[in-house]
Amino acid sequence: MRARLNARAGTCLLAMVLGVWSGGAWAGAPGARTVVTLAFDDGVEEQRQVLDMLSASGLKATFFIISGRVGQKGYLNLDDLRRMAAAGHDIGGHTLQHMDLVSLTRKNQRREICEDRLRLLSWGFSPTALAFPFGSNDAEVNQTAAACGYNAARDVRGLVDTCGSCPTAETIPPRNPYEIRTASTVTRHDRLEQMQAWVTTAEAAGGGWVIVVFHLVDPNCTGRTYCVKPDVLREFMGWLSQRAPMGTEVRTMQDILGGATRPAVHPVPLPPTATLKNPSLEDDENGDGVPDCWQLGPVHGGAVRAERSTEAHSGAWSYRLERVEASGGAASLQVLRDDGTCAPAVTPGSGSRVSVWYRASTPLHLEAAVKGADGTWKVWNRGPSLPPTETWTEASWELPIALPADAFELSVGVALEGVGWALVDDFGLADATAPAARLVLDAPAGGEDFVVGQDVEVKWSTLGEVRTLDVAYSTETSASWVPIATSVENTGHLIWRVPDAPSREALLRVASAEDETVSGISAPFRILPGAPQPGIVETPPEGARGDGQVNGESGGCGGCAGTGTGQLFLAVAGGLIALSRSRARRRQRKE
Repeated sequence: MRARLNARAGTCLLAMVLGVWSGGAWAGAPGARTVVTLAFDDGVEEQRQVLDMLSASGLKATFFIISGRVGQKGYLNLDDLRRMAAAGHDIGGHTLQHMDLVSLTRKNQRREICEDRLRLLSWGFSPTALAFPFGSNDAEVNQTAAACGYNAARDVRGLVDTCGSCPTAETIPPRNPYEIRTASTVTRHDRLEQMQAWVTTAEAAGGGWVIVVFHLVDPNCTGRTYCVKPDVLREFMGWLSQRAPMGTEVRTMQDILGGATRPAVHPVPLPPTATLKNPSLEDDENGDGVPDCWQLGPVHGGAVRAERSTEAHSGAWSYRLERVEASGGAASLQVLRDDGTCAPAVTPGSGSRVSVWYRASTPLHLEAAVKGADGTWKVWNRGPSLPPTETWTEASWELPIALPADAFELSVGVALEGVGWALVDDFGLADATAPAARLVLDAPAGGEDFVVGQDVEVKWSTLGEVRTLDVAYSTETSASWVPIATSVENTGHLIWRVPDAPSREALLRVASAEDETVSGISAPFRILPGAPQPGIVETPPEGARGDGQVNGESGGCGGCAGTGTGQLFLAVAGGLIALSRSRARRRQRKE
């Protein structure tokens, strides 16, 4: 009992010190609001039917999974979990083998909690909350849960019928994020009226957070203590779905807790690496079906399959990704986004060259993410589309700009772009000389027909810092360039009046006025003869006028000061697609 009191007294402070509590969408909600979370523990196969019930009632739930038992007899398999996540349900951890954590050594506690979360992350899930098996925890266990990367942990006691002085609901945010309180676990003796009473009692007392914990779902609960009959559960869900007008809503644990998914933490951390670990995908020591130091991409929806394959480029194994539905997220494989044990350490401002051997029936691309000083991972960049190929082919991609100033670790990988399959093997990562900046022509995109005298919007994006630039056009496929504007401010946007120079293969170029090697060129477009088009021509700054050019309003990202990761990603993707189209058209003309 003393240990549990120490846990309650100490782990709120622990959460503040670690900085893991950031509050969810409901953290600032009025006290009169009642929020219910449906929690299903253990990941037993009887919970498969719960998906249909949730869908019928329009509710979302949180499933706490014993990762070491996934796919074993009597338990859900990985496909079940992916369907849950794709449907919008929350996946949390419930340890590796459902051990009584208080009875374990610190080393074994760490293995049960850290390895459990690492496996869930490697399968593409985003576990932020842990449920203690048997509600067994103390201050040391709570600290281990935080050290393993969980933002919060849930008990199975502390409310209503578990003690005489217990409150009717947990607070929002919870009093102690590493000992979130619940009513008693639902047993076969708890009728519908009891579950409803947990909710209505909280409503009458001023609201709060009510977590209802389920285990087995079986029509015959005889001899099975922690069990609810499907009809009772279905009726309870239907009843809950009708209480929104009274201010009671059903939300997942993550909805309430909020907070980013923290990097994977290994049970036994190793020194940081500067190279890819397990680049040939041979090792899978924990037997979770994903190569060690790699992870599957996030589960966004759609049907995705992933498995080891003996059709290898070298060694015994490759990895097979398959996307069987066009909707939803792409199938992907990435370096594990962890605490530095697997993800290579990088030097800000340096360049990198990524490579992979692949076979594929659909286009795919290489991609990169970086971990910053705040400890979170962000998607950073993606390479050009790689064409399908029936034979093993090596593809490489030099990151088009130096790594960000706050990048300390790098994760690289591949992602499918369409329905189909890909085999990947033998990844590589090498140092490269990265340009200080890059310009990407977003418009024209190539293939357009413009008429002499027409006002055309030119757009570009900037990676890095380019203060002033020159803009030019060519009607001779870059054999010579005619200035449009020189030394103009980099606004990312201008209006160009098409000159009287008909051409079937015209190009536009933007280039740094200080370093002309930093440039972006459009894909070919056509200039057709015709009468000048009506339009208002804006006047550029003094001395900046060229052939048919005017400055427009600010656009693009200019010098990219303060540019967010998402904007950078989109700029790169758009520019690389345009360059890919240009090369394809040139190949077609040569053929």
